[in-house]
Parts: sequence; structure tokens; C-alpha cells
Amino acid sequence: MKKTLMITIITMAMILGLAMAAAPVSAATNSTIMKGQSKTFTVSGYGDIDDLESSNTKVATVTKISKSQIRVTARNTGKATIIAEDDGVEKELVDVTVKTSAKFVNANGCYSQLNKYRKSAKKKALKKDKNLEKIAKIRAEEMAKSGKFSHTRPNGKSGLTLIKGNKYKGENIAMGQTSCAQVSQAWFKSPGHKKNMLKKQYKKVGIAAYEYNGVIYWAQVFSS
Repeated sequence: MKKTLMITIITMAMILGLAMAAAPVSAATNSTIMKGQSKTFTVSGYGDIDDLESSNTKVATVTKISKSQIRVTARNTGKATIIAEDDGVEKELVDVTVKTSAKFVNANGCYSQLNKYRKSAKKKALKKDKNLEKIAKIRAEEMAKSGKFSHTRPNGKSGLTLIKGNKYKGENIAMGQTSCAQVSQAWFKSPGHKKNMLKKQYKKVGIAAYEYNGVIYWAQVFSS
């Protein structure tokens, strides 16, 4: 009876051991990444991770940086799980949620920055114009969403076509700056943009900023 019991115990242990070895070990980290961005993860305790894959490559892809680091790149909104094989066992490393962020950013400080430069150049201050601000919002948003950073609109027309009935009109655009002070300085250091900022024929201005997936797009439009 003792021998039978011992055989039963050994058999059960072998079965359990096989079951544990075959079961996927989940140690996944939950992470949110904005569309178009990448994030690096340090993965420890797994040895040399090989055979990386994403459960949904349309949402996120993965590359190996080193023995213990991976980089996940967000492609489109949705969810994906990053999986690796370690010693023949599949392991979930990262559960990724890819999101899109889109919003207008307060650009009121850009008006005072602009008129500060004009004052230093002995030019009259420009008046903040609601209609031009609407146009600036259109331009900033369409650049962000189309991915086309250009004075040409997604429909192929010039951005200036939105400004009606003015003899003199102009447009400054920028992307990547994080504040009114930063973008105003960048424009002022550029000869072409500076010329627009100081042009004496301009009387009105509209300025807008649109943040898309962590990148801010700026538009500054002028008219007489």
C-alpha cells in the first residue's frame, strides 16, 4: 500500500510539474501610449528574451534593444499584448493601450508676445481678431490631423485662401514648441516669419495652437 501511495504521489508531482511548465506565465505591465509615440520597457527576471511579437501589429510593434530592454511603438488606437518566448515558454510582457489625444491649447499669451516684438521695432500693436483666430484654429487642427505641416492645406489650396477680402495677408506656422514664448521666439529668429510679425500693413491677427498626440501645432494668421 505504501508503494502504491508513493507511486501515486510521484505520478501526481510529474503531472503538476508538466502542467506548470506548459502554462503561460503572465507578468504583463499595463501601459498607455499615445499614437505615434514609442516607449522603452525594462524587463527583468526572464533571461535573454527572444521571439518578441505583438498580438496586434496594427496597434503596436515591438523591437528588442538589449537583453533586458524592449521598445514598443504605438501605431493606431486599440489594444495589443507584447509577448516573448523564454526557455520555450510564452510570457506576456506588456499590455498596451494606444490612445489619441487631440485638443486646442491656450494661445492667448502669443498675442502679447507678438505685440512685444512689434513695440520693440516701433510698430503698432495688432488687434486680436475672432475671425482670424477661427482660421488659425482651422489651420492648426488640419495640419495636426493630416500630418501635413505646410502652408498648403490638405485640399491642395493655400492656407491664405481662408482669409477673405484683404489686400495684405500672411501666415506663420510651427510645430513642436511647447509654449507661446518658445514659438514666438522661434518665429522671430526666422527672417521670413519675423517679416510677417513686423509687417506694417497688418492690422489684425489670429493665433491658435492644437495638440495632437503630444505634439503642438501652431498657426498665426495676419490681415490688413
